[in-house]
Amino acid sequence: MRKIIAVAGLWMAALATPGLAADAGACGAGLICASDPQTVVQALQAAGYKALLGKSKQTGNPKIESAASGYDYSIFFYECEQTRHCGSLQFQVSFEDDGGNTPELANKWNKDKRFAQMSVWDDGSLAVAYDVTTVGGLNQKNFADVIDWWTVMLGEASKFFKENPAPTK
Repeated sequence: MRKIIAVAGLWMAALATPGLAADAGACGAGLICASDPQTVVQALQAAGYKALLGKSKQTGNPKIESAASGYDYSIFFYECEQTRHCGSLQFQVSFEDDGGNTPELANKWNKDKRFAQMSVWDDGSLAVAYDVTTVGGLNQKNFADVIDWWTVMLGEASKFFKENPAPTK
C-alpha cells in the first residue's frame, strides 16, 4: 500500500503561483468561502469529518487537515493575497515513492477521472488532488457535493491502487 506523506503536499503548496481570483469580498451568510477558512472547517465538521485548521509552512496560507475513505488528506488554500482573501481550495492526498509511482500510472488514472487528478513529482511521490473555486461562495448543498465527490475519488484511488499494485521489493 502506498504510504501517505505530507512532503508532496508541501511541494505543491510551495510551487503554487499567486492567483488571479482572490476573493476580497465578504463571505455571504450561510456560504462556504476559501476567503473565510472557518466556513470550510464548519462545513466539513457539519458533514461529520474532522477539520483541523492550520497554516502551510511554505506559504503561510491556511491549510486544513482532514480524513475520509481511510486516507488523511490536506486542503490547501490558493489564490490568496498575503495569506488572506483566498479564492480556491485544493483537496490533496500524497503518497511517498514506492517504486511504482510513474507518469504512466498517473496518466492511466487521469484518462478516466474528471474530478481528481493524479501527478508524480520529481522525488517520485504521488498526489491525488481535486481543485475547487469558491469565489463568491458555495452554498451548503454545493459544498456537500464537493465533499462527496472528494470522498468518492478517495475510494476510487483505493480501488485503483489495488488494481495497479506497486512492484514488490
